[in-house]
Amino acid sequence: MSEKVQFQTNVPINIALKYNDGKEVTGQYGDQVLYTLTDGRVMYVPPIVKKKIDEFGIGRGELFTITKGEKKNGTRRTVEWVVATDGSGDRNPQRRAQQPNGQGRDQRRQGAGSAPGNGNDHRPIPRNEAKGFLVTGQGQLLLQALAAAVDVATATGRYATSCGLELQFTSEDLREIGLSIYTTGAK
Repeated sequence: MSEKVQFQTNVPINIALKYNDGKEVTGQYGDQVLYTLTDGRVMYVPPIVKKKIDEFGIGRGELFTITKGEKKNGTRRTVEWVVATDGSGDRNPQRRAQQPNGQGRDQRRQGAGSAPGNGNDHRPIPRNEAKGFLVTGQGQLLLQALAAAVDVATATGRYATSCGLELQFTSEDLREIGLSIYTTGAK
């Protein structure tokens, strides 16, 4: 059985589809779309993600990013799926397709109605920077662990500031935190 992509909240995942279209399935979480990825893994996503992939015309083998974002509305939390090819550009695919200056589908693009990045000021890795190891299962786990380390350091820094303390993390600290998360998750 193929390894299944696990989407962690606010952590972008770089993927490439093995086939142009997914298979609609119904499971314990309701209607989903099953995609096979070029690295042999599979992913299950809600139909809204399929719609965004189709809107951008993302085809097989094209590297793009999916982020399962969490939005807070008072005490309520909701999930917002962000599909992006490099984290910048016009956020409205219909308007971008109608641009008179010839900039269209191949211009930088981001999921409709979503903020750039994933809500934690992280930008998805542009497709020309995410090659080889990063599209494998272990590469994704390491990338997620390092992104989580940045999130942990940011949240801890904010908390320290609210307590009247000044706290700064070095790149070495982030590396240690990220590797600790990675090794714990790999067990």
